[in-house]
Amino acid sequence: MSPRLPVLAALLLASLAGPALAQQPPGSVPNALQGFARNRDQPVRITSNSLEVRDKDKTAVFAGNVVVVQGDTTMRSPELLVFYEGSAAPSDTAPQSTSSIRRLEAKGGVVVQTKEQTATGDVGIFEMKTNTVTMTGRPVVLTQGPNVIRGQKLTVDLVTGVSKIEGGRVESLIVPGSVKPNEAAPRR
Repeated sequence: MSPRLPVLAALLLASLAGPALAQQPPGSVPNALQGFARNRDQPVRITSNSLEVRDKDKTAVFAGNVVVVQGDTTMRSPELLVFYEGSAAPSDTAPQSTSSIRRLEAKGGVVVQTKEQTATGDVGIFEMKTNTVTMTGRPVVLTQGPNVIRGQKLTVDLVTGVSKIEGGRVESLIVPGSVKPNEAAPRR
């Protein structure tokens, strides 16, 4: 039974999860961003120092120590911008809101963590239409135990589970035997 959530949190959950997450294909890069998709049935909790809704611009801004928690996945950033379409901003006072989230931007240094993995970058962008997450930075860093992958841009397709790291030189440090096969694959 799902607990009652504000519409904004429910829409954020739906947008992060995508319609369905397939098993991660062989050869793709496991990463913490897929944690939101595998925890899609869990409640979402968003905390920040402030929330400002700019209905004319169709944006909502969570600012100051933003923390998004869903299941065992946590995202931290100084700012989270929510871009929406429709007649009213998503909120807990408008349960029948006709708005929909089209894009999320976490800015100012983004950290996404699960108990197994961490992804860090300067900016994280969640595109609802394509169900993709793009993280950019100097560099984007993915860690899982002693294993580390660095690149300029990480793109994750939340539907297929395919991850791609590119930009500049991609650097990987893989320690043999450090990750069991079941740890690398997302849970269903």
